[in-house]
Amino acid sequence: MRLMTGEALLPSGFHLLALDSIDSTNEEAKRLAESGAPEGTVVWAKEQTAVKGRRGRTWVTTRGNLAFSILLRPDYPAAEALQVGFVAANGIALAVAEVLPRSAAVTCKWPNDVLVEGRKVSGLLLESATTAAGRLDWLVVGVGLNVAGYPANTEFPATSLAAAGAHGVTVVGMLESICGHFHSGLAGWRDMGFYPVREAWLERAHGLGEPVTVRLEKETLTGEFRTLDEQGALVLGLNGDERRITAGDVFPGVR
Repeated sequence: MRLMTGEALLPSGFHLLALDSIDSTNEEAKRLAESGAPEGTVVWAKEQTAVKGRRGRTWVTTRGNLAFSILLRPDYPAAEALQVGFVAANGIALAVAEVLPRSAAVTCKWPNDVLVEGRKVSGLLLESATTAAGRLDWLVVGVGLNVAGYPANTEFPATSLAAAGAHGVTVVGMLESICGHFHSGLAGWRDMGFYPVREAWLERAHGLGEPVTVRLEKETLTGEFRTLDEQGALVLGLNGDERRITAGDVFPGVR
């Protein structure tokens, strides 16, 4: 692990740890959380060498792309951690839309991906620890953004900012922009609750009102993506009934 020289300009209350290479920014943020690091610690690395994404998948992070994790210590019930993922997704979507042509469609795919023209450009991984009282002790928000390149032959098609038409974009610039939007969104969530976060996310929701396939741990369901409920779960319409989905992988259409 080697520190990089130079720092990004982050919002007040954010503290940057800039690394050349690390096993995983999330793992480092978790280690720092357990050792008492303060809220707002941001771990950023040019390269990650041993990363796992959601449900144990490999999360490819190469040089030229952005990988960072933010440590939070929100005094909230553990069940509300999911809402922070939507705050982060909204912030990423805003930052991405700002650097792309105005015609580019930037959408949010439940639960934690950001797409450009239907292809994944960014993903999130939330990890947390709780107190004995069931409240959050710490929450790590891991962000991966394809800036210069993207992996090929993925199950869900991917893209990068460069491939989508962004010009003159830097990794540092995107780090600053995402952190800025996330900082504002987090303040709004703490002041006004989940409702405005949910409404903003739904405006960009990918596949809303359309058939989707939801892959769960032990079953696969096909139905209509009806809405996002007041806690952030996907509401799936199933033959006149509804089912609330809190964890799973969503794909457009019938598979």
